[in-house]
Amino acid sequence: MISNYFKIAFRHLTRHKLFSAINILCLAIGITFTMLIGAYVLNEKNVNAGIKNLPDQYVLKSKWKDPNMGLEITTLAPLAQAMRESYPNLVAGYYRYNPVTNVVSAGENHFKEHFAIGDTTLVSMYGFKVLYGDQHKAFINNNSAVITESLAVKLFGKKDVINKTITITNTTASTQDFTVSAVLATLPKNSVTNLFDDEGYDVFLPYTGSRYYNTKDLMANWSDANIIGMLQLKPGVAPADLVKPFANMINTRADKPTKENMQAELLPVKEYYLTSNNGAVQKMITTLSFVAGFILLMAIINFININIGTSSYRLKEIGLRKVFGGDKKQLIIQYITESLVLTTAAAIISLALYQFLIPVFSQLMNTSLPSFWQLGIAETGYFILLVLGVGILSGIYPAFILSASNTINAIKGKMDSARGGLLLRKSLLVIQFTLAIVVFINALTISRQVAFCFSHELGYNKDQVLVVSAFPKQWDSAGVLKMQTVINEFKQLPTVKNASLSFEVPDRKPPSSYDLLPEGSSLSRAISIPSTSTDGNFAGTFGLVMKEGVFFETKGGYLPGQIVLNESAVKALQLTFPVIGKKIRIPSANASLTVAGVVKDYHYSSFQEQVAPVAFVQNMDVKNYRFISVKMQSADMGKSIASLKERWKKVSPSAPFDYFFMDEKFQSLYRSELQLQKAAGIATWLTLIIVFMGIFGIVAFTLTKRTKEIAMRKVLGADAKNIISLFIKDYALLILIVNLIAWPLAFGITHQWLENYVYRVDQSWGSFILAAAITFITSFILITLQCYKVALSNPVKSLRTE
Repeated sequence: MISNYFKIAFRHLTRHKLFSAINILCLAIGITFTMLIGAYVLNEKNVNAGIKNLPDQYVLKSKWKDPNMGLEITTLAPLAQAMRESYPNLVAGYYRYNPVTNVVSAGENHFKEHFAIGDTTLVSMYGFKVLYGDQHKAFINNNSAVITESLAVKLFGKKDVINKTITITNTTASTQDFTVSAVLATLPKNSVTNLFDDEGYDVFLPYTGSRYYNTKDLMANWSDANIIGMLQLKPGVAPADLVKPFANMINTRADKPTKENMQAELLPVKEYYLTSNNGAVQKMITTLSFVAGFILLMAIINFININIGTSSYRLKEIGLRKVFGGDKKQLIIQYITESLVLTTAAAIISLALYQFLIPVFSQLMNTSLPSFWQLGIAETGYFILLVLGVGILSGIYPAFILSASNTINAIKGKMDSARGGLLLRKSLLVIQFTLAIVVFINALTISRQVAFCFSHELGYNKDQVLVVSAFPKQWDSAGVLKMQTVINEFKQLPTVKNASLSFEVPDRKPPSSYDLLPEGSSLSRAISIPSTSTDGNFAGTFGLVMKEGVFFETKGGYLPGQIVLNESAVKALQLTFPVIGKKIRIPSANASLTVAGVVKDYHYSSFQEQVAPVAFVQNMDVKNYRFISVKMQSADMGKSIASLKERWKKVSPSAPFDYFFMDEKFQSLYRSELQLQKAAGIATWLTLIIVFMGIFGIVAFTLTKRTKEIAMRKVLGADAKNIISLFIKDYALLILIVNLIAWPLAFGITHQWLENYVYRVDQSWGSFILAAAITFITSFILITLQCYKVALSNPVKSLRTE
């Protein structure tokens, strides 16, 4: 019996090749997109899956009353250790580190690397795999280093580099040697080593004995709130159990400003990746999951519409099978079997499409999707359940509708179930069109917002600005002067318009701040203003517009004690123009600065953030820097970069020439928006393809049902134009209803998405009208093409057909 079901299924599918091909193609598209999104979602949800004791691991964050006083992602340097020592019944372990970037060397090999100076509990607490060395004691002493296998190969050309020496350049221009005591397997993306920097770290050093900052004890300062802290709680202990202990510890140990303004919070490591940055990753996977579900749903609806719409071919077969004793159950099994066979064929095609699209989608979503052959038992099970579920859902409604046909009417070829079925099929088509138009309008809005971000006036000029990592980081007067020597070498090149030394570039709000209080001000307390150090060329290099004064007065040389404010800082400090020459105190440092100039507000971060106050102080005053920004004017950028590298090696031969362009850095601020834009574009095309195939299916059914009616109209004098307009009227009303439903839905969804941006485009009726126009025009073309053939057919032949 089962073999007969399959024989009949194959016979039916091969006999009606066009409709079978449409069904298979739509289902293959839906399954492929669902597989790609499913693999992406599983990848994102498994980011921290390999961490040891994951349910008990937490990130220690800071909640500040004034957000400008400190970073959320960091905490007080001694806090994690103090909690473990004071509350051993609650805290099982801790790990702290200070993320830095500098030169790592081995012999003549010098590379810019991200590394973490922290506790030696890293490997034992998180269980990262050790390829070479002792898993239980990765750090053997205070002069040992743990590195990744990729860095080992880069520095030494092999992975087993135990007891090899690496050299770390400090911020005092001196170096410190470390002996490699362990080599870690390549670290998967996680919320421990990728917490502060997406690129992660390849070198891990013990803070005890570190001379990187030339400080006695890096982790003992209760005034330092710039250390990343992690805690492992005892099994069964919840973050709520540590609220009072945190408060007691901070009130007992921290200084007065910290006590009054900071609270410690714990966030689960297992959820941190999904929920950080206002839940950006969670929003992305939720959005893509819904879109994948929409596309798969539309493919299933297409199957139902086309299967029932073309079922008149099989009515006599159904009637005869009932006459010869076939019962309803057998007919239902038959149609579900056919649906499963067709879905299996679509699944096989989708596997090939999935393999083909992996590189494209991986690049699009900035991830690495596994091959189908690399999927585990669970993932393979999900795929099988997906195919079975789609097959049963696609076939169950047609099976019940067709098997319930009246035997006599079925033998005559009459679809007695079509009266209510047509309404249902049109309702399903309304759902398809609604989803397609909503996705289409959302895609257009996302594209407009992304275009706005890249075309809106930023307040600075990012074009042809090349940023060099300023190595070595010798944070003293001699180091600043050395970098100025590099800048002078760069400026001798004809392709260099300007160059500047700074600690920040316009890619984020400066994480450090000063408490500023204008002399003679009525303010009750100092205002915390994010601040960064630059030289006098910063405004010229980035094209900042001066509203008043100059970007640091020089008068032939360096003049100490100056500050430059942006417009928002002037407002925050309640200053009135003119402000040049006014004195600004830093009460905590017992220092006073003179306002040299005011720059117009500029976007130093993404459009999701309000432009906030910023202050600039001079490198020579604070003795720190990270970047040399070079404004270029060159048609041959490759040749110009080679000239810069040559000058760099002349002044700093032992430091790598590492650089990026500001337009690339700016683009990285909107990585998630660009990913969503591309994914929404793909989804739009897929939804439109599927929905127009749905139009094809339901029109085919309607034409089959109304063949004699059309023939009679032709006999009575109707021409092709009249017949085509008859069908277009039907679907014009349908598509009008679709837009009336879709527009409010799309407006609400896009409005909520745009709320994430402080600076955003307004909702445009043009997007709504464009989506409606494209669906109207394309649908009418499809309807016209199908109706035209029927309208030109011989009416006599149609009337003779029983």
